[in-house]
This record gives sequence, structure tokens and C-alpha cells, in this order.
Amino acid sequence: MHRLSRTIFVAAVAAAATACDRDSPSDDNPGARPIVAAFNAVPDMRAITFLREEEVWTALEFGTATEFRDVGADQYDLNFDTALPGDKTTACAGHDGDDVKDSDECTRLASQSINVIADHEYVVALLGAWGNLRVQVYDKAVYEFDTSTDDGDPDEETAEVQFFHWSDDLPEIDVYLARPGANLSPVDSRATLTSGGEFHAVVDDGDYVITLAPVGEPANPLFTSETFALEEHTRVAFAILPGAGEGTSSIKVVRFRDQAGTLLDRRVSTELRFAHLAPDTGSFDVYAEDDYAQPFVAALAEATISPYVTVPGSAVADLDLDITPAGNPGVLLGREQVDLSRGERATFVLFGSAGRLDGLRVPDPFRRVATHARLRAINAAAASLDFFVVRTGSNINTLAPTMQLAATTAGGLNYFDPERYDIVLTRAGTDDIVFGPHTVDLAAGGIYTVVATGTGDLTSADALLLDDFAN
Repeated sequence: MHRLSRTIFVAAVAAAATACDRDSPSDDNPGARPIVAAFNAVPDMRAITFLREEEVWTALEFGTATEFRDVGADQYDLNFDTALPGDKTTACAGHDGDDVKDSDECTRLASQSINVIADHEYVVALLGAWGNLRVQVYDKAVYEFDTSTDDGDPDEETAEVQFFHWSDDLPEIDVYLARPGANLSPVDSRATLTSGGEFHAVVDDGDYVITLAPVGEPANPLFTSETFALEEHTRVAFAILPGAGEGTSSIKVVRFRDQAGTLLDRRVSTELRFAHLAPDTGSFDVYAEDDYAQPFVAALAEATISPYVTVPGSAVADLDLDITPAGNPGVLLGREQVDLSRGERATFVLFGSAGRLDGLRVPDPFRRVATHARLRAINAAAASLDFFVVRTGSNINTLAPTMQLAATTAGGLNYFDPERYDIVLTRAGTDDIVFGPHTVDLAAGGIYTVVATGTGDLTSADALLLDDFAN
């Protein structure tokens, strides 16, 4: 069921049989133990578990890698598993090898058999998208830094870098790694890469900027990173990935191995939208940074959400907002300050009453997953609530809440099999229903938001359904 497993043989087979796990190099492969890591570069799937044979290493979210581990020199089957709709388990623990998918087994997406040899290191990446996955293996000799000062030469003040082009959304590109402020020309390109391409190099330590550009056009970059530092005797890998909706950028560069974190395009925008959930207060204008020349958002009606608007770069860390009645900037209904992160999208929820407006910032990392729906809850009511998102017809008295939220808090995005569900809200810790059941269909690839709002009556609540519910 949903079995997509395939095995691709790479390099020469040097062992007579597959080894489940060897903890020491084989006799005919002396030298340093091979090093292996895996990476999930699939933007439209949930976490994917990497296994060496049937040994689980870790579950990888999009854009993350395993540790670089040393293993015995041998031949291994490397596997990628995930839980798909219909699977009976959510924790991938490997297969028992009988070719029958049991209830405690996840779906095997892909397998690859590789032969690893001493003094080499391997990155095994799962690339592509749901329905078109591929495994790619990168093999290079281990580079040894010269750290000795006893040979008459100073130690190497260098770092090793490795770049991987893992975005099917990008065309062939030139990759530049240069000092800040460098005036780039095409001859400065370190490599020209298509999707799946790789290059590695040893460079001097210090500060650098990464530029990605169409071939031969460094003056028209697709991406220019913020400045970062490379320290001597470190190994840093850079994954060029699609932004995938997690922020405003269409490209992101993720560092792994001896560094971590995402490098943003220095020109990246930050975006904010507003949800008006304050009943009986009329329409709002929102002004930013004491600029009353024109509203940041104009005439925001009750129970609606605005489009995203771009936040001035100078105000990202402490955006000042003034809320007034629509068309009447002389009356101040509320004043808020919002802290945002560069490159993010977020929603600012306005709730309360005309005499006491309040606000809640909620990040919007809306990466769509082809196999599942994603849903989050926001509690803008004055009391703690339990949120049930259950298959239609379920008895909530026999189930644990899907989410439990205190007043004026938000939850993260949860995964749901695409199906029909009932949304029910109860007072926290009780069976007292304050909203629902409200029946909805959650589709694969959808992003859904349920916002609980107060009614002024402790025995009831209302809910606003946003994002793909509105479509």
C-alpha cells in the first residue's frame, strides 16, 4: 500500500553480501572509517526517517541532516521511511524484512544500496517531490587539515566547504563564495550547478557572502546571503533549497555539519497580515510607525483577514501599530508593538472590545505537504479551551483533545489525514461544548486555521475559519 520503494546500486560492489551493521573496518579496507550523513531535501512532505539497513538514525524534517557518523567499511542498504495517510503507525522503526507491510511499519519511500570505503565520506540525499522522489549519493575523499606546527610550516588557517544544489525550482546557477563587498565577475564563480549538483573546496577562514546567480550574470543575483564566518579547521555544508512557503523567500541556504541555521537573502522582505476578531467594534484602520499619511491596512471589517503587507525593514524588530476606527484617525482604539523575524510571514490577531483591544502575533510557516492537511488553532477567547478535530461522528467524551490552549495563545500546525472532520470546542478539562460540532473537509496540501473567539457568554464561543477554509 503506497509502496514506492526502489533500490539503486551505486559504485562497485566490494562485499559479497549486505551487512546489517559492522562496527569496525573490514580487513581489506584499512584506514579511517567511512563517514555517512543523510539529508531531507523534499519540500512537500512531512518528516522522513533515515535508516541504515533497519537501524533508525533520526526523523528528518525538510531541510535538515543527520549527524555525520563513522561506520564500518562495507555495503549498506540506506532507507527512507515516512507515515502516509492510512498507515497505522506514526513512529517509523524499520521493517522486519518479510516484504509484508505490517501495522507497525511506515511506508518505505526509497532505498539505495551503497558501498562505503575507508577515508571517504558520503552524503545521501532524498530529492524531488512527492510522487517523484530520487536518492542521490555524494562521495568524496576525507580532507585532512594540516594542524601541525612542528614541520616548519604554520598550521592551515582554512575551512572546507561543500555546496549542494537541491532545488528543482531553480535553473542552472553560478555559485559565488566571496568576501563581503567583492565586485563579482563571471570568472569568480566557484561552480555552475544544476539541480543535484555539488562542489567542494578548501578556503581561507574569515567572513564570506554567498551569491547565487544565473550563469554569467552575477550583477543579477537570485540570492545574496547575509555575511557569515568560516572558522579554521571546520567543515561546513550548504544546501540550496526552495523556500517552500516557510517564509517570504523563494530560496534559502541551510548550513549543516559544523554550522547550523538558515542564511537569508539580504533583500528578503517581512510580511504581516491582520485578523479582525473584536465583535461589535466596526471596521479598523491600522497605522504603522506613527505614519498617519495613509493606513498600513485600511477599513479592516469585523471577522475578516487582510492581505499580507510588507513591513519596513527598519521596523521589523519593533513595529509600532496604532488601531483606529476606519476613516477616523483622531480616535485611538489601541496601540501595539510587534516583534518579527526577518523573512517571516505572520498574522496579528486583534480581539477584545472597543474599550480594550488586544493583539496576538502568530507566525505563518505555511509549507504545504502534498500528502496531508495542516491545521492550527488560535484561542482568542478569554478562557482556556480544548479543541477537538475528530473524524465526523466521533464521540469526543472518549477522546483526548487534539489541542489544549490557554486564553490568547496559539498552537502549531498539526498534520491530518485528508478526510472529513468535526470541529468541537469545550471548556478546558470538561465535556461542556461551547462550539460545534462543525463539519469540515481537510484536503491534502491544505493549510487551515481555526480561531476561537469570545461571545461574552461563558457557556458559548464562536470560531472563525481562516486560510484554506475561506476558499
